[in-house]
Amino acid sequence: MPAWLPSRREFPGLVLAAGLAVLALAFTPLAFPGSPWVSPVVVAIVLGALVLNSPVAAWIGLAVENGREGDAYERGLRFAGKWVLRLAIVLMGLKASADLIEPQLLARVVLVLVVTLPTTFFVTHAVAGLLRLRREMADLVAIGTMVCGASAINALAPTVFARRRDQGLAITAIFLFSVVALTTLLPLGTALGLDVELSGLWAGLAVNDLSSSVAVGGQFGEDESVLAAMAKTVRIVLLGPLLVVFSQLRRRAPAEDRLRLRLASHLPLFVVGYLLLFGVRIIGDRVFAADGTLWAALLACNDQVVSFAVATVCASIGLQIQVRTLVDVGWRVAVTAGAAWVTIASLSLGLLTTGATGVTAVNAVGGLVALGFGFVAFRRWGPTPISLQARLDQGEPLTLSEAVELFDLLDREGPISLTVARRVLKRVQPAIGELVLLRESPIQGGINYRRLTYWRSQEHGSSLVGILWTPGTTAHIHSHEYSAVGQRIEGTVETVDFVPVGTGLRVAARTEAGPSETTDFVEGETIHVVRNLGAHDAIDLHFCGPRGTAGALRYNPREPYSSLAVGQEFTVDVVEDRLPLVMPRSGGLRGESEG
Repeated sequence: MPAWLPSRREFPGLVLAAGLAVLALAFTPLAFPGSPWVSPVVVAIVLGALVLNSPVAAWIGLAVENGREGDAYERGLRFAGKWVLRLAIVLMGLKASADLIEPQLLARVVLVLVVTLPTTFFVTHAVAGLLRLRREMADLVAIGTMVCGASAINALAPTVFARRRDQGLAITAIFLFSVVALTTLLPLGTALGLDVELSGLWAGLAVNDLSSSVAVGGQFGEDESVLAAMAKTVRIVLLGPLLVVFSQLRRRAPAEDRLRLRLASHLPLFVVGYLLLFGVRIIGDRVFAADGTLWAALLACNDQVVSFAVATVCASIGLQIQVRTLVDVGWRVAVTAGAAWVTIASLSLGLLTTGATGVTAVNAVGGLVALGFGFVAFRRWGPTPISLQARLDQGEPLTLSEAVELFDLLDREGPISLTVARRVLKRVQPAIGELVLLRESPIQGGINYRRLTYWRSQEHGSSLVGILWTPGTTAHIHSHEYSAVGQRIEGTVETVDFVPVGTGLRVAARTEAGPSETTDFVEGETIHVVRNLGAHDAIDLHFCGPRGTAGALRYNPREPYSSLAVGQEFTVDVVEDRLPLVMPRSGGLRGESEG
């Protein structure tokens, strides 16, 4: 079955997210009729968070552990966050109407955006760096402010390998300042005496999400609302190109592979679909202008599908947000989002008013000064990988790619001890998309599990390996030619430990370990078998030290075994354990599939 079609295992999570989406879409207009203050997107997030942080979670069997992995809903929520989201992004191309775009006004809007968008990006990252937020969070807040709120955040999240929790926090903070815009822009514009054109363009250029932007324009007047929609449309059209730019800035491939990357790695297919459907919208609006009943019905249907898909994605995001995470980092995200909104709102107002009669000297100089100031602040305070060690020391989470960067830095200073590796692994929380290569790698013959090397020391022989046991699989009984430390990322496995007795083995212990559990392997001494007896994937990260002299051994029972009760003994044949080699494959987070 194609990956973009849900399987039976995805249905529980999809049904849960879709059900909350339906509730959000039905409840919002009934509880808040005609109100621009509350949107179904935010209601869906709130409903998901309420379910996760209430007794309902235990009642329906929804896991609340860190990362919310390992329950019946996990796969479906991951499907919603990937494939339902991409469908919504593609269909958004039909929502970006070009009817209202006039050449003169379009030129003014573009000139303002040339300054405000990069300046907002720079300021957002500078503030995020000062507040010690992650670069991925700064990216999400920046694009949500620069383009179109939740839609842009959801589209960017997989490109920059953000966590689902970060998505929810960024969307909530961005919407907060859409509410601020709804309460402040009208009195400010009235006090400043802005005319119809300036008011409408400012509403389209200064408000985060589309519905609030049009609503703010509507507060000024009917004509202002039309102008706000036009200006906002230009920003929405920029979503596709900006996704390409961010994919270039945040690419994960090693430098030596850059020339070999396919176009798809630069321009994701869902972005291509978005741009193509935007072109269809432009052509359709022209061709069916005279008799547009069917075309209007198609667009209205598309709007409903997009609204449902986005609400479903946002419900799945809400199901990742625990209340304590809002208390922990919410205020910092809010401050960053506030700085981003103040930047784009004040700068766009200044450029619009000083350039009301055309591009003036004040207009041009002011824009260049603002852009230069933002760039200097970005270079001075923006989040950088240099702070990885500090984040580790402070106990903050690391993405898988950050762990790889940190291992690279530590490896240059000398061999990495297992104690240090354990500290790093305990902080790893993989971002969206970072485990895809491992999940899609083949189950390797002879060892019966998926295995992917994410990092290998160039000098000291250490490596970072991902291991995935599919439900019902059992590895072979083996020992290791290296000492290692393992961290369970998701799922639960049973480990059976053995001790040698004569020509066989005796079962010494059986342990069941779930998410966040750490295990240790000792070269030549640890003899064990790992079994996934559950109904969900189980994933480990192993930091493997340099190979020793003991050699890896495989213990083949002469007779089949099943129970493996503690104290049970059986005879084995001992052979050298050689892992199969598979051609390396590269992708978003570099990795090579091998034994």
